[in-house]
Amino acid sequence: MKKFILIFSLIFFIQFSSYQSCDIRFDDVDEHDVIRRVHERDIFNVTGQLQFCPSTLIVRNVSISNPLLKRLSILNVSYLIESNRINITALSRLIGFAPITVHLYLQNTNEFRSGQSLPKNITNEQLACVRSSSSNQMEILQNCPRLQYKDGFYVVNHTINIAIKRHQTVIDALFTSVVIVLVTVGTLCIGCGLELEQLTSNFKRPIPLLIGLFCQIVYLPLLSTAITKIFRLDESTSLGLLSTASTPGGGSSTIYTALLAGDVDLSVSLTFLSTTLAFGTFPFWIWCLGKNYVDISKAKFPWWSMFLSLFTLLIPVMTGFLLRRYRPVLAHRIGRFLNPIAVGYLVFILTFGVYINMYIFYTIDFKAIVACCFLPWFGFLGGAIASLIGVRDKKKTIAICIETGIQNTAVAIFFLRLTFPQPESDLALANPILVSMATPIPFLVLVLTRSLMKRFSFCRKFLPKSTKKKIMENGDKEEKPEKALIKELLEENKAEEKQEQLEIGQIEKTSL
Repeated sequence: MKKFILIFSLIFFIQFSSYQSCDIRFDDVDEHDVIRRVHERDIFNVTGQLQFCPSTLIVRNVSISNPLLKRLSILNVSYLIESNRINITALSRLIGFAPITVHLYLQNTNEFRSGQSLPKNITNEQLACVRSSSSNQMEILQNCPRLQYKDGFYVVNHTINIAIKRHQTVIDALFTSVVIVLVTVGTLCIGCGLELEQLTSNFKRPIPLLIGLFCQIVYLPLLSTAITKIFRLDESTSLGLLSTASTPGGGSSTIYTALLAGDVDLSVSLTFLSTTLAFGTFPFWIWCLGKNYVDISKAKFPWWSMFLSLFTLLIPVMTGFLLRRYRPVLAHRIGRFLNPIAVGYLVFILTFGVYINMYIFYTIDFKAIVACCFLPWFGFLGGAIASLIGVRDKKKTIAICIETGIQNTAVAIFFLRLTFPQPESDLALANPILVSMATPIPFLVLVLTRSLMKRFSFCRKFLPKSTKKKIMENGDKEEKPEKALIKELLEENKAEEKQEQLEIGQIEKTSL
């Protein structure tokens, strides 16, 4: 017990004595002189007290230096001479750190004021500064090293940082909920079109799987490191890019693969495997490439988020797969909604998603924006080149290309939120959010180009031959897919009945 009291007293004495002589002690600041209770668009007060100054000095003027006007506006500054307290009223505008410097101009009155009460644990340096009642300028400056003499005034300068955090609004929760619903329903539609034979064939011939996993797990983290070195990004942007590149494949990748007529079975297999392996690969890359940006001992990995991503992938896929097995007509009808859902998801991300995250463009510079765009785009390019060399199949190339460039940014967001306090996490979150906004841009261009080329006859000559044949064969008359599917099922049932009758006839013959 005595040891505990001694340690506590020592910590309190060190913390109290850390305030230097003739300095401003601000309220609600941490050990780094940062105030962390402010949110964006808040009007707040910053208060402090001048301590351990010579008794003959009195404050004559106060000024504030605010270099970042776009983040913070000073509304009012007041100083009470009797209590030596300063009060600053400000308006926070934009998330991030806003440094403000307080300048106090003191003048020597050559009159000793006895109203200042001294604590018992005052240091010798602080006591010498307080008792510097002489009119000798050199003695005051020597005993009070924090003071500067300029234009007939003794000046005290103190800088603090205002950490402006972001409010989590109802619109943010609504956006997240809509994205989860669209991805879940889209994955259900994809599950309704899966076939067991094609899924098992991906594991029997694993070369496309290995190429896709290599591009996702190895190529993309190394690409993010190369981008950070080329653009010379700061630590928060570098860690944001690395954490985004190290996450598993996103659930929306299967939707984009289906929208662009890729191999959906391969896409689902890659997403499942990359999410399962991410329990080991994600912390490995953070430890290997991110130890210069974050203290690994304080990093908190989002295990629950990765497990939830795996769960939200398996449940809709398995539901759709069972519907195709036991209710094929219903599964076919559900699968027809995949393209509208994919296009709606694409438009929703590029409109409403950009709108609610407009603050990002004010917090990061143009260089970081270009770097965040290059990560998914060069991911697509690298995946396409690797698959063309190793696979040479159009549908599988589309699937590997999309799976390489699209990552599960929710895992990176949770990792950054758990590891860093606000607003450091808010600033780092700008990178995975910007990556998710830049990802759909190539798909939007491809979908619009493809739809326009199909609509106008003079553009059809630029389409592949298989697409032209389908357009010419279909024409205006097209049989409903439900009827075609019912016919196929009836034919399969008739074939099974005939096979059963033949087997029964053979058994009867052998018994005779």
